[in-house]
Amino acid sequence: MGEGKVKASKAKVHQPPEGTAGLDGHFHVYVFDVYNKAFLPGRTWETVERAVSFQRHEQERIYAEQEADLEFFDLPFISSDPDLPGRVERDAEYRQRLIRELTFEARARARKR
Repeated sequence: MGEGKVKASKAKVHQPPEGTAGLDGHFHVYVFDVYNKAFLPGRTWETVERAVSFQRHEQERIYAEQEADLEFFDLPFISSDPDLPGRVERDAEYRQRLIRELTFEARARARKR
């Protein structure tokens, strides 16, 4: 159990823009469709450890289902923003920042393999 907590403590949690209201203190696992640059709804967890566990499970499922270059696999990610899908539609700057960060993560993942 301790090993999972160590890895979870290193998990990247994407933050909403400064001054965002309505945060719920939970961890939300969304999926970034790298190829279409779209944000898909996900699940909500009370602890980062559970969110990381679900994120890993989703990543394994995606690897098994999708046939693409690693750089274009869908990418599950953790955010503290409960309204991320709506916010990326309303806030172009936030959307571009997330796309830039997540695309970099996808490319880094492809280089590791």
